[in-house]
Amino acid sequence: MAMIKVDITGTRFTVGAAPRPKNDMEGRQRTDRQTGTPLFITQLVKVDAEGAEILSITTPGAPQVEQGAEVRPVALVAIPWQQGQRAGVAFKADRIEPTQTPSAKAS
Repeated sequence: MAMIKVDITGTRFTVGAAPRPKNDMEGRQRTDRQTGTPLFITQLVKVDAEGAEILSITTPGAPQVEQGAEVRPVALVAIPWQQGQRAGVAFKADRIEPTQTPSAKAS
């Protein structure tokens, strides 16, 4: 499986939807193959010079972030996939952490 490191320089991310468990087709929560940690999906709104895009990012463990928070995905990778006639790109990060904004530092 090819993984492509995503350069997030000059990119802002905002939480579009709170983290939720990543489940298989039977409704069981998926786990990381190496560590056994439960996987979660967090919807992020990515904004850069090109415009905005919504990404669903998978992480091991539930990120401690809320809808609307500015965040940073750590070690973000894109994973191209294909199943029969369907194809797409999945996104995975080691973790999603809140960013320090100038207004947050002042409070």
